[in-house]
Amino acid sequence: MTTKPATAQTAPRPLGCLPGSVDVPQVKAALRLLTHDGQPLAAFDERDRCISAGAYLDPRRETGEVVLEFLAEHRPSAEYEELCDERLRVTLEYADLFRVARWRAGEVWERDHTGRERLARLILTPPLPTARERMTAALAEHGITAHRDEDAGNSWLVIPVTGSDFPGGGTPQLVAFIYEAHEDWVFVDEPMEHWAGTWQIRFNNGAAEAVIHQCDPNADPASATAAAAKFVADIRAAWNG
Repeated sequence: MTTKPATAQTAPRPLGCLPGSVDVPQVKAALRLLTHDGQPLAAFDERDRCISAGAYLDPRRETGEVVLEFLAEHRPSAEYEELCDERLRVTLEYADLFRVARWRAGEVWERDHTGRERLARLILTPPLPTARERMTAALAEHGITAHRDEDAGNSWLVIPVTGSDFPGGGTPQLVAFIYEAHEDWVFVDEPMEHWAGTWQIRFNNGAAEAVIHQCDPNADPASATAAAAKFVADIRAAWNG
């Protein structure tokens, strides 16, 4: 009795990108956004030929960017201008989607065979984390919770010296923010890369507030945030020791 050889199972092809790009961080982030919005993703066969219309992502690994292009389904009966109009409409929808999500979406226009400038693709740059996102994550590594507060266009983080609840009035607490001296402004809701300031930590004893730590203004955002979070953790440890 002869047995039929087992058929090799072909791994499913990824949607929206080629197999070599599926684990690139900016591609994964862009795919999540497109999928959440219900945007169709381009499908490819084993020879990497597009077989279904949708979004196609091609990463630029050196810069952290990703190129987004709408690959239209080939329809012999469709007029060229009809296909161009579809590409323009869908690509502008992509641009709106990513800009709302705080990505930078640069438009690439190219001249086609008719001599007209057409929107060909987008160059997407993932959003930078805000100072609040950086510090919240850094403090979490030390088991510390921070609470956002704001007033008159300024924003900051309030950190209890004991426990994790938002400290009430008159309660000792730490206050962390980016101080932008040129604008005389404090914030945590913007990326640090967009401004010249750095982290400042203040201690409020319930009656008065004083600066107790300021990071090196020449340190990069990640290093400055890690140093500030470590300082906060040490203060809390001393206070509760």
